[in-house]
Amino acid sequence: MSTSGRPSVSFAADLGTSEVDTSRTVIGRRYLQYVIDQVLSFVLALLVFLACFGFAVLSTEFGARGKVLFIVPFAAWILTLIATNLWFGIWYPRSMGGATPAMRWLGLRIVTLQGGEPSLRDYFLRWLLMVVDGLFLGLLGAVLIAVTPRNQRLGDMVTGTVVVRVT
Repeated sequence: MSTSGRPSVSFAADLGTSEVDTSRTVIGRRYLQYVIDQVLSFVLALLVFLACFGFAVLSTEFGARGKVLFIVPFAAWILTLIATNLWFGIWYPRSMGGATPAMRWLGLRIVTLQGGEPSLRDYFLRWLLMVVDGLFLGLLGAVLIAVTPRNQRLGDMVTGTVVVRVT
């Protein structure tokens, strides 16, 4: 660990000389990390949905229209999913040394090909390109991670980043 509380990582653009584990074991951890982060996002959105549904039920008791039962909870659910995905994909890794909550648990980190910390722009583009990487239930991103030499999905290739296992 460095003095900043973040794991210290030695990384070189030539992955063959890296002191960071970039082997195929990272692939399984990346898949698991994605699932865990999405489950966290879904659970938070579900809690907001249930709270808003309870509020909507109460508001109909006080004269609100029945449409409130559907519109408010589902709108809150969608907005919460978007907000949590923004948080987990951009703000959390930006402030926590390149790792989402699940990445921290699994010992993964996002770094640039030069070994530095990605910029806010990099995190935003990675998040935005998850729309493409996530096609067919994430199959496109999974295939790219499995077949590219540096185990990168499209968002990683565009931003010049790589997910590594911190050893």
